[in-house]
Amino acid sequence: MRIVLLTLLTGCAGAAATGSEETAAGEFCSSLADGGTFLSEDGGGNGSSGLIDIRVLTNESVDINDPLYVAFKSYTLENLDSGGVKTVGQTSGDGLVSELLGAGNWTFSAAYTRGSLTCLANLELPVTANGTTLGCPVMECP
Repeated sequence: MRIVLLTLLTGCAGAAATGSEETAAGEFCSSLADGGTFLSEDGGGNGSSGLIDIRVLTNESVDINDPLYVAFKSYTLENLDSGGVKTVGQTSGDGLVSELLGAGNWTFSAAYTRGSLTCLANLELPVTANGTTLGCPVMECP
């Protein structure tokens, strides 16, 4: 009887954790396993543009959100389809980037120099009109 009850409780907990898109988005970029990936959702942006939300992670520290590697790093967003003027900026203190961009394929690049090492984070991601794309580039220091 205890085994059946435990199995039922475990099954219900698993269904609740993966049941909604909000839960999936809220957990996205929470581990290094999400590194180098993106997730597209409906909503956000406008008729011809989409929103990107990026969280830079790092594999150079025990803490994947170590501010030494992700905070206040310069980045560039470039449209791979049309080129044009690049969007530039700096990550927040938490390694976050949020931009409204035209629909198309974009590349995110961030870099900084630490001693003699140049650390890099790159990620290609699609931006869809009226959509939101969540991305998790990983800052690595080869």
